[in-house]
Amino acid sequence: MKAIEIQNVSFSYGENGNSVIKNLSLSVDKGDFLCVLGENGSGKSTLSRLINGLLTPTEGSVKVFGLDTADKKSLIDIRKKVGMVFQNPDNQMVATIVEDDVAFAPENLGVPSEEIAKRIDFALDSVNMQKYRFSAGQRLSGGQKQRVAIAGALAVMPEILILDESTSMLDPLGREEVLSVVKKLNENGMTVISITHYMDEVVNANKVAVLSDGRLVMQGTPAEIFKRQEEIKSYGLDVPRATKIANALKENGVDIADGVLTAEGLAEELCKLFQKA
Repeated sequence: MKAIEIQNVSFSYGENGNSVIKNLSLSVDKGDFLCVLGENGSGKSTLSRLINGLLTPTEGSVKVFGLDTADKKSLIDIRKKVGMVFQNPDNQMVATIVEDDVAFAPENLGVPSEEIAKRIDFALDSVNMQKYRFSAGQRLSGGQKQRVAIAGALAVMPEILILDESTSMLDPLGREEVLSVVKKLNENGMTVISITHYMDEVVNANKVAVLSDGRLVMQGTPAEIFKRQEEIKSYGLDVPRATKIANALKENGVDIADGVLTAEGLAEELCKLFQKA
């Protein structure tokens, strides 16, 4: 089942503005984990706002579970289906206490109080933040704040979660905390779209889309994308650290299999070599 269908979409800011998205077509299946890559200004964040109806295509169509984002009557239903988490967790916190922050979105959607309480439990349990339910949000670490932001999105009970560079302001520990939560959500059936600059995060995805100057220029699995190392570098991007090390070893005559993406995969390949020695 298609969660998202983007067909021949172009988008410009203002009547005489340059196109930020150019004739882009892309589909996302229910349960996918899609990573969207691209340099600054490539159109990644604009694409995310087109998906949840914050922006409307200048040309083409965006459909979320069959609902057209250009149909104003469908926008509330679309935004119930699509949760968004942005870059700076401090900008997303609207209440002093964690529980109130998570409750904010469902309260504004008119969800009954008893149902809101259940949703708060579900959302905080999902991100492992239940013990911070009555804590002051501003006293949390960056990773904890971003997990609360994810909980706030989950409280709407979305079917799709979009993370717009949500780990870019976090330290390595904070990124690891957030990624483990997102990976678990995806394993439980949630469709995830992650916009990121960190190539090591892409290995969690089953699909990758690369944007350049508003166009879709590459798409495939992480292994398929990172195999084309020179092409992806031409778009100002890189490969995961483990892939870079594996490629360097291969260039120096070490017999390592193609498709190494993670430190664990690299360690496994090196162990095989030592066993042969």
